Amino acid sequence: MTGFYFDEHMSRKVAIALAQRHISVILAVDIGMEGKSDEEHLKTATERDLVMVTFDRPFAGRTSTRDDFRGLICLDPDLRQNIGRMVETLAEFAELFDPATDSGQVYWLR
Repeated sequence: MTGFYFDEHMSRKVAIALAQRHISVILAVDIGMEGKSDEEHLKTATERDLVMVTFDRPFAGRTSTRDDFRGLICLDPDLRQNIGRMVETLAEFAELFDPATDSGQVYWLR
């Protein structure tokens, strides 16, 4: 099961709910990454073998041309207000993600 790195715009409530399901989550705000560039966030996630989670569609689009990272999930903005759906979506992803075959990809999740 994979873990996640949440950028600055992700909800702590989602992180707590995932942790209750034994899914590791690191929040950028908890490790002093506020105000860092998208590249720095992706590098931090990759160094920790975590899949980065964001709502930043332009960044996800730029990242889709690369393959030197664990993974990046770009959540649909409509999920922002639906914590339960975000938790379910990310928990299912964590169960299915296989680092051997799924790394280096951008996932657009709804």
